[in-house]
Amino acid sequence: MRRLLSGLCFLLSASLISFASFAGGAIGQSGPGFIHVDEIRPGMKGYGLSVLRGTAPERFDVEVIDVLHNFRPDQDLIIIKTPHPLLDKARGVAGMSGSPIYLDGRLAGAYAYGWTYGIDPVVGVTPIANMLAELKRPVRLDMFPGARPLSSSPRARSTANRPARERFASLPPFRGDHEVNALSTLHAFKKRRTKARAPLGLHRATTPIMLGGFHDSVARMLADELEPLGLLAVQSSAGGASKAGPAKFEAGGAVAVQLARGDIAINGVGTVTYVDKSGRTLAFGHPMLEAGATGLPTATARVIHVLASQARSFKISEAGRSLGALVQDRQPAIVIDPDIEPARIPVRVKINGAEGAPKTEWHVEVASHRIMTPTLVFSVIANAVKSTASDATDVIFRARSKVGIEGHGLVLLNEQGFSPMGAASSAVFGQLRMFGLMEAAFANAYETSRVTSIDLELDLDMSREIFQIADASVAFDEVDPGEDVTVYVRLRRVDQPDTLRAVKVHIPEAAAGQTVRVAVAAGNQVAVEQPRAASLGDLIAQAHRRFPATSLVVALQMPTRGLRFEGHVVDSLPASALNSLQLVSNTGDSRPFVTQSRTAVNLQQVVVGGANLALRVRKVARDQLLGE
Repeated sequence: MRRLLSGLCFLLSASLISFASFAGGAIGQSGPGFIHVDEIRPGMKGYGLSVLRGTAPERFDVEVIDVLHNFRPDQDLIIIKTPHPLLDKARGVAGMSGSPIYLDGRLAGAYAYGWTYGIDPVVGVTPIANMLAELKRPVRLDMFPGARPLSSSPRARSTANRPARERFASLPPFRGDHEVNALSTLHAFKKRRTKARAPLGLHRATTPIMLGGFHDSVARMLADELEPLGLLAVQSSAGGASKAGPAKFEAGGAVAVQLARGDIAINGVGTVTYVDKSGRTLAFGHPMLEAGATGLPTATARVIHVLASQARSFKISEAGRSLGALVQDRQPAIVIDPDIEPARIPVRVKINGAEGAPKTEWHVEVASHRIMTPTLVFSVIANAVKSTASDATDVIFRARSKVGIEGHGLVLLNEQGFSPMGAASSAVFGQLRMFGLMEAAFANAYETSRVTSIDLELDLDMSREIFQIADASVAFDEVDPGEDVTVYVRLRRVDQPDTLRAVKVHIPEAAAGQTVRVAVAAGNQVAVEQPRAASLGDLIAQAHRRFPATSLVVALQMPTRGLRFEGHVVDSLPASALNSLQLVSNTGDSRPFVTQSRTAVNLQQVVVGGANLALRVRKVARDQLLGE
């Protein structure tokens, strides 16, 4: 009887192990084996692996509290205690996400969740079955423009490119007629991610983002941008040489998602959970951005210290050897493929005119990614300018930008402007059109493309040698239809008397009996009507159709309307023609716009400010009335 019972127990145990392997998708996998959630009971003890200092994983004890069923869609959560001298004090630690948890000698899952303001070392574990399922997703190199396989592995082969419209269906495509904020795409992604407040209590462990080489003000700006995405910004180091650190990923080892490297560094840090036979790696136990297929660069990492904090404990780390790419960013895990070399974008920023600055040229490589790249480049430029020329004073700047766009070569932009609060103010960055070009390259609806390089030279002149539009006037505010009216623009310069510049504008006959408005502005503040784009080339061309900052523009609002079409703009349309053309155009881009008659005057120096006038146009010209 005893032998019979022993045999039955053996068969039952073997059946459970077989079921666990099947449910976890682990058939044929080598390693310590996997334990399924159904086998886990309260009180079970085991251990976890994580790097607490350096690069070697250390063991820490764990004890099962229980299992939360259906914690996430089709995902349970294992609740454990982590009794350990350091973890008793630090409790949940940002950066330990992904630490493998072993029960009964088998891999149960990844350390991944914690409680807000919890005072006990209690955390949640993502089951390994959910994580292993992410390894089955196909890897498509066409989702990561610029990436290339490092081997002939079938999983790393590129498939035919899909149309750009399909690739970017998740977010609105770039619209060439809109001004683009440097952080606009990230703002759109944050809005999608943060529409609802998270429930109280259990939440995924925060991913620490190590910021190295950053000025305090820029680090704070990045922290504000990244925190709604579940990323904790921590000032760290720019890291050592790219070949330092472990040459491969291992369970319990530290891993970095390398958003930027060089003179500055931005690294999201977590822990490796599992590495399969081919080297593909599971980590974090939760998403980083939950952005799906991303192609972000990854690296091994070194832990400098685990900082215990009442607010939020975290690992202080730095990236080591660059290795592979993050190919899946999903609910239960991130997946890293070491056989893919991701695309990186070299960024050079050179600042001239900052006398005595110890460093005037900056070199950084940033990740190539539609959502993150504009923000990363903005951070690099802002950090370089703030670190080199932080003077809060009047500055005239000239920006010479070279933006490499795949399939279109280098696009050159020359811009000038003025900032009363120094080169490091938002007034400077908001005038750079290179950010719009980046958006167009990554998110246009016409072709697969990407940014390949960024080069910016910024010439600074700490002076106020500019023309300021102080006022505008006319001899009479009631004018005749068909008359040429002289607008007198008063220009002001520091320590010099005001000057008047006379600019003639023509009042159209069609304005009879109406009030027309005249706007006087600096050239770079004037929005020029653009044709509806039909290609990425059209979007690039639109970046050049601007008035320079050294021009004075007098614009007369016409009593007619215009429409935008592919390749051209039709203005000054009568109402009948406007209605007919709108009927045959089925695009929102052909909404009518107010026609402007503009006269530009080049003043050689930067112009700022503006003024507005209103002119009443008689129904009948005075000479006609006198003739009657």
